[in-house]
Amino acid sequence: MTQQDPPDSSAGDAMILLKSINFEFFLCLEITCPIFQVTAMASNALQQKDMDLGAAYKVVNGVLQGLAHSRTEEEFDNMYKQATEKAASVGLDPPTEIPGQARRRKMPAKYKFTATTATVDHTFPTLQDYYRVKVYYVFVDTMTHELRRRFKGEDNSTWEILNAFHSLTVPENWKTANPPTEALQAVKKLCQFYNIEVDKLQTELKVFHASYSCPSPISVTSILTVVKENNAHVVFPNLTELLKTYGTLPVSTATVERSFSKLKLVKTKLRTLCTEERLSELLLHAIEKDIPVNLSEVIDIFKSMGNRKLLL
Repeated sequence: MTQQDPPDSSAGDAMILLKSINFEFFLCLEITCPIFQVTAMASNALQQKDMDLGAAYKVVNGVLQGLAHSRTEEEFDNMYKQATEKAASVGLDPPTEIPGQARRRKMPAKYKFTATTATVDHTFPTLQDYYRVKVYYVFVDTMTHELRRRFKGEDNSTWEILNAFHSLTVPENWKTANPPTEALQAVKKLCQFYNIEVDKLQTELKVFHASYSCPSPISVTSILTVVKENNAHVVFPNLTELLKTYGTLPVSTATVERSFSKLKLVKTKLRTLCTEERLSELLLHAIEKDIPVNLSEVIDIFKSMGNRKLLL
C-alpha cells in the first residue's frame, strides 16, 4: 500500500466490530444459537406445501416443550461455561463488575422495605446469576410467549379447536367401544362451535372408521380421498363438512409471500402496460413452474381453437 492509495474503509469497520466483541457477545451466541436452530427447523417445516395442520401444531408444541425443558439452571450453567472457555481462547474475560450495580444509588432507610423499591433495588450475588435472570430467562420467556400468542391465541381457544379437528383423523379413537375421554371432549367442542349434534357426529365417526381403511400415512387429505372415491359424503355429511374445513385451514402464508416475491420479478418496467389477465397468466406460469407441462398437449389446445387470424 502506497501513500497515494485511498484509505481502506473496511479496516475501520473491522476495528469497530472487533471492539464490540466481548464476553457478552460469546454468551449471547451460546444462548441464541441452539434455540434459533430449533425454531429455524420448525419454520422450514411450516413452509412446506404438503404440511398438515395437525402436524404443524405438533411441531409447534414440540418447540414449546423444548423451550420449557431448556429453561433450567443446569442448561444455562453449561452455556455459561462454554462461553467463558471460548472467550478465554481469544483473550477475553468476563466483566469484573455486575452491570448496572456499580453506580446504584443507595435508597433511604425509610424506603428500603417498600414494595416498589424492593424490585428496583434487587441485587445479584454473582455475575452468572445476573446473566441467567436478565438475559437467558428473558430471552426464553419472550420466545415462548410469542409462539403461544401466534399459534395458541391469548386464551388458547384457537389451539383447542384445531387440536379437536385432529382427533377426527385418528381411527384408533373410534374403533373401540369406549373412545378416549380426550377424543370425546374434542368432538363436543367441535359440535358446540359448529352447531352440530354430538350423537350424530360420534355415530358417523364410529361407522366411517369401522367401514373404511385409509392409506398410510393417515391425514385429512387421504381421508377426504376415501370419502370422494366411495361417495361417502352422502352417508357422513357432518364428518365430511368438518374434514373439508380442516383441510382448507391455512397453515402459513408462505405461498402468498412467494406470490408477492414473484410479482416483483415479473412486473418490471418493461411490462408496465401489461394487462391484468396477461399479468395473472405470467405469474401463474412463474409460481407453478415446478409442475410439468406437456408441450404437445398445449400445441393441440391451440390447434383446436380454430383460425386465430384477424381480418385487417
